[in-house]
Amino acid sequence: MPTPPSIPLRWLRRKVLIDEAERIHTDPDVAGGKPFGAASDSWQKLKATITEADELWLYDSTGKESESHCRNYGVAVVRHGQVRAHLLLTIG
Repeated sequence: MPTPPSIPLRWLRRKVLIDEAERIHTDPDVAGGKPFGAASDSWQKLKATITEADELWLYDSTGKESESHCRNYGVAVVRHGQVRAHLLLTIG
């Protein structure tokens, strides 16, 4: 399930289209080649909430900006300049 909006806008790195996000996050050797692999079900739920007013962004905390000092990476749904949902893919 997508996590609640809690990432700062400064983590947003690159706006992407849905198809591009799926292409970037698909490995034919993982989860039968489903987009977002093990997070595919969560991705499908998040994707179903995206409207024409939304933008999809890749985000990355780059480690030092995160309160936990871990790198957080994922995709975020932004509407009218506000993060409304995100899917955390990596904590490092």
